[in-house]
Amino acid sequence: MNRKFMSVKNCLLEKINTMAPNEKLPSERDLIEEFGFSRPTIQKALSDLENEGIIYRRPRQGSFVSERRLHKSLDSLQSFPEDLRSSGDVPSTRLIAFEIIEASETVARKLHLKTGDPVYYLVRLRHKNGDPIIYDYSYYAPFAIQDASCEVFVDSIYSFMEQRGMKISMAEKTVDAILPPKEIAEALKLRDDEPVIKIEMVAYLSDGRPFEYTLSHKNPKKYLLEIKSYR
Repeated sequence: MNRKFMSVKNCLLEKINTMAPNEKLPSERDLIEEFGFSRPTIQKALSDLENEGIIYRRPRQGSFVSERRLHKSLDSLQSFPEDLRSSGDVPSTRLIAFEIIEASETVARKLHLKTGDPVYYLVRLRHKNGDPIIYDYSYYAPFAIQDASCEVFVDSIYSFMEQRGMKISMAEKTVDAILPPKEIAEALKLRDDEPVIKIEMVAYLSDGRPFEYTLSHKNPKKYLLEIKSYR
């Protein structure tokens, strides 16, 4: 990548960092005059920033600063509302589906149940400040959320469980990048050719019982994973 391109991209990033989310960037002509770079170089830098989720574009309106991405550490086990409130954002959830179904072979293995045992199945669309960022398919062992209301499902299942004396301990996670099915792409406002971060998670109580198996699909333009490594 040439030095001139990185220079203009860094200049744009510095400018964006002084702007508010959803604030409009100057026009390409104004950016050319401000930074002294050619139109193709400015256009390439803006295109890269759009692909990275730092800005977004509206036809015939221009480029705008995106909402800051949610930083999520894979080392912590927090509920979605806890994650957002800790960063000063407003969480909300839309419950798309809720049923009690028979556990498939995979779900039964993850939750240490028998195939065909009842499990609670939830589909939820998570929002940050009103913007959809996560699409979850979740399966819960009945002991974990029996008698929970729909209000619990869209607020914090973890808080509900802890109020009932259950101690949530840890989770096993695997991370992948996939092209999502149409329903997820549409819900997250992604193109068909844009990938999502897929996290498969099994969560456990302190006594070793698994209680949750979730397939979470996160918009990488809105969501940034952080991992700490030690030596």
